[in-house]
Amino acid sequence: MARLASETKMGFYPTELLSIQKVINKTISFPQDKEFFALDCCAGEGDAIEMLGAEYNCNTFAVELDKNRAMKCESKAISKVLNADALNGVRKSNTWVGLNFLNPPYDRSASGSRLEIDFVERWGLTTTIGGAMLLVINPSSADEDMAKALRIQGYRPMFSFYDPDNADYKNYGQFFVVLQREMPNFRASVEKFMEFFKKPKNINISEDIEKITIRSGSIPLMFKEIVIPRWKIEKNLSKSKLKKSFFDELRNTSLMTNSIENPNEGQSAILIASGALNKELTLENGDRVILKGTSRKKEAQFLEQAHNTEDPDKVKIVEVFKTVVYGLNLTHGQFVKYE
Repeated sequence: MARLASETKMGFYPTELLSIQKVINKTISFPQDKEFFALDCCAGEGDAIEMLGAEYNCNTFAVELDKNRAMKCESKAISKVLNADALNGVRKSNTWVGLNFLNPPYDRSASGSRLEIDFVERWGLTTTIGGAMLLVINPSSADEDMAKALRIQGYRPMFSFYDPDNADYKNYGQFFVVLQREMPNFRASVEKFMEFFKKPKNINISEDIEKITIRSGSIPLMFKEIVIPRWKIEKNLSKSKLKKSFFDELRNTSLMTNSIENPNEGQSAILIASGALNKELTLENGDRVILKGTSRKKEAQFLEQAHNTEDPDKVKIVEVFKTVVYGLNLTHGQFVKYE
């Protein structure tokens, strides 16, 4: 999901699926005997990652921030969908994705950083060694900072293409960079990245290129929301027997209508002082009053006489509540004080 200049769509601006297929078919080879794992951490409504699963036989994983779009993803043929902030709301493993489709937001964060780079720094590490990242990018973020972010993660730039038939290219200069992740200590030069950024080729021009064969990846050890969204909880609950059994038991339960026990003196004082008993009362003489008060805890001393005359008497210290209640007598329009 690219967020180009689309505030009215809540940042949702999908890339054309045909362009994605053109780039993958021209540049990447998938060994037929392997089970592949693909990821889209800005999945939108899930069209791109669903297509990767169907066309290239991938196990698919997706992250989407917006609730409604995530729910649409959930309804599609996608292995696992997270509804969370991809930068701050997901717990994930690194180094497991065979094909990492990364089409990040084209914008700045609240702190002023480029979101494209934030997403590369956060999600570029999920690509397995020997796997590939298909990075969707525009000229405004294809700079040395982006090159350094990719370089430090061990990526090697392999191809860059634009699709002249793609509306995003016509309007924003969007293009695609295919990168393969090498060993952690590998470092391509910044100049090499800039060469691919500045001179993408026309995907429709026929030329012989050697495709890269990528590693398949594996099931992630960790891939989940930090906070599970409410709609997922309700969906899972509706499928289980727990909800039905709970309400069946509740309907058959005989509920008591009176209090379990009366509050003691200290509890009563706290209830009065806190305003929990702040409601109109009618006294025995018929006066209507409203009570409001305070309470404080203090210590009181009591003498305990010894059972044996040879033993000394003991002084016992206990905690008691001193309550002062102020009342407004509604019948006579007077304030009264009770201690």
